[in-house]
Amino acid sequence: MVEMFTARTSEVDTFDEAIAEIESQIDFSSLKKYSGGIIFCCMEFLESGMVQALCETLPFDVIGMTSMGTADLQGYGFFDLTLTVLTSDEVRFKAGMVHDINSSNHRDKIEELYKGISADGEPSLIFVFMPFVKDVAGYELLDAADKACNGAELWGALPTSIDVIQSRLGVMCNGVAHESSMAMLSLCGPVTPRYVVANLPENIISNTRGIITKSDGAVLMEVNDMSAMEYFKHLNVEVTTENLRATPLLIYREGTQKPVALAIFEVTEDGAFLMGGEIPQGAAVSVGGIDATTIIESCREGLAELLAMENRNATVILPCVSRGVMMIPDQEGEMRLIYETLKESGLPYAMGYSGGEACPMKDAEGKMHNRFHNYTFCACVL
Repeated sequence: MVEMFTARTSEVDTFDEAIAEIESQIDFSSLKKYSGGIIFCCMEFLESGMVQALCETLPFDVIGMTSMGTADLQGYGFFDLTLTVLTSDEVRFKAGMVHDINSSNHRDKIEELYKGISADGEPSLIFVFMPFVKDVAGYELLDAADKACNGAELWGALPTSIDVIQSRLGVMCNGVAHESSMAMLSLCGPVTPRYVVANLPENIISNTRGIITKSDGAVLMEVNDMSAMEYFKHLNVEVTTENLRATPLLIYREGTQKPVALAIFEVTEDGAFLMGGEIPQGAAVSVGGIDATTIIESCREGLAELLAMENRNATVILPCVSRGVMMIPDQEGEMRLIYETLKESGLPYAMGYSGGEACPMKDAEGKMHNRFHNYTFCACVL
């Protein structure tokens, strides 16, 4: 069994004060034989040295990433640090990180990372934080990790920031942070993770599904033998520069139970769409809509699924940062709903906004496959 404790602080510069605040919220003497940690915070905590100072006081491995906002039982906000501690007498934790990832070395680097964290045994689950790298997409990093980790279940995210500037994003392991690094925390032992994937409410997803007849990686080229742009125009859906991020597509892979929601990042001159994840040829596609109302509705659906789960000892939540951005002017709305809903249960959880979600999904036969998502409320429950 895995138990979970969380703490938060808004103190960036006075290290002793911040560490004392965290120690007042977690009884570290009650931890089990093995422990591991996860940190969500804004970049200031990394730049000031606060995260490094905190990690130096912790007798276990910690990974983390920058996040636009965080929440736990103690509160929520855009400028706080949330520390999660997972602890167990049966489950072992081991973290690692590799640096300077690029298109030519990412597969070798990720293999090196996996060898390090699996030296003591094959993981039952791996938490992974991936970098924003200009020439390697998030779904490509996840695909490389899936192969390197022999199909082990991978759950995690890319980092985010309140100012949405790429240079202000970071991934961390044991207090050391880099922009182009990947960090993993392995859980080795009797762990049976459960996942929540709530993307868009059913009522705002089109019932019309086309078949992807031509694609290349993350490029959606043709649907029903028409260019992507032409196909959606045929459905009276105009995709423009102004509404790209408000027009999510739902990709239904053959033999899967739920669709993957993906963002459109760019429309090419020939009418193809550059998407936020892999587009498998032969899959079905439909279009949805997203705004503050649908974000809150899908968040409620995800939270209801969480609350219905029995034996929920630990919960980590990663909603897509697009959701937080599109909540403007009530940008705290989703975080506040998560905090107020889960506070009533009294069970520990931690939440951070994601720049793209890695979460396994079941196929029709019940087999798990690692998938990359956008727009999604994702949760991992232990």
